[in-house]
Amino acid sequence: MKKHRRGFSQKCSTLHSDVKKGKMTSGSPRERGVCILCGGEKEGVPAQKDAAISFFRSFRKLLGMEEKHTIACNACLPLCLPKRAVFEKSLSRHRLYAMGFVFFLLAGSAAFGSFPLWLLLPAAIGAAIILLLPFGRYFPAFKTSDGK
Repeated sequence: MKKHRRGFSQKCSTLHSDVKKGKMTSGSPRERGVCILCGGEKEGVPAQKDAAISFFRSFRKLLGMEEKHTIACNACLPLCLPKRAVFEKSLSRHRLYAMGFVFFLLAGSAAFGSFPLWLLLPAAIGAAIILLLPFGRYFPAFKTSDGK
């Protein structure tokens, strides 16, 4: 059994056998690239281009590194979708934390009888830091045929 990166050996091998048996097929567009989970250069479903993907591609280009398309092979795609859902849930939770931070900072200042405008700058910086935290565990979305 081939050992995959990040401990997905058993799940990936089971999914590989399901794909070979024809149990999992996808009408999604296919591209050749590097799978985000198993790390193999295969054909699979490409990652949707968003701000984070564009940033990393331009950063790699700036450093003179070759461009590699991020894909999810058929075997790893079912494992990628829940990871993206966890990232999106974390992102929405951190939006609430950022709004709460700004609200409590400004409301606390107003409760003591003053509301200096310079307080908006630290509130905005703190909210931006809170909003960037979930991107430490960023996982791209993939173009699937069922619209997910």
